[in-house]
Amino acid sequence: MSKIKNIVKKYKGGIICFFIVVLSIISIVIQDIDKKKQMIVNKQEITINDGEIGVYITGAVKNPGVYFLKNGSRIYNLLDICGGVNDNADIGKLNLAQKLNDSDKIDVPIKKEEKIQEDNDVEMEEDEYTEESDDKVNINSASKEELKTLNGIGDSTAEKIIEYRKYNRFEQIEDIMNVSGIGDAKFNNIKDFICVK
Repeated sequence: MSKIKNIVKKYKGGIICFFIVVLSIISIVIQDIDKKKQMIVNKQEITINDGEIGVYITGAVKNPGVYFLKNGSRIYNLLDICGGVNDNADIGKLNLAQKLNDSDKIDVPIKKEEKIQEDNDVEMEEDEYTEESDDKVNINSASKEELKTLNGIGDSTAEKIIEYRKYNRFEQIEDIMNVSGIGDAKFNNIKDFICVK
């Protein structure tokens, strides 16, 4: 044991240098192996990505977004992957057999007839509302003079209507019959000319 201790003391510096060299060699070998593994992984990723294309789909589809497909895929493949189209989709404007390319953007259009119909419905509602409000007397806000323009409504009845609505709101035109002096006959004379808002 004492011989080993003496050798270690005598060659202490050399032994330390030897271990440093060995550790350095091991470290270099490990790093080299890691680099080779990384290069293999990167090559595999490149190969996988080279076989796919990324396509962005928007419009009348159930799940718009970016999808990755095999190279050579067509629009019908993309529609299958994104969950299909909505009821208002105009797929007649698409070539379902068209090949897709990387970074394509496909927009599935909405049927024009439905757009036009929706626009017309909104316009009709606005027109009806405007006609109603322009032609009819709003019994919740009309002035005494405006109320008097109604057939059979004079000063006293107009005042009764104004007094009544201080405490009650007319929810429907039939509520005007709650005002004293306005019965079925008078209501039938004015019902086409009044409204509530």
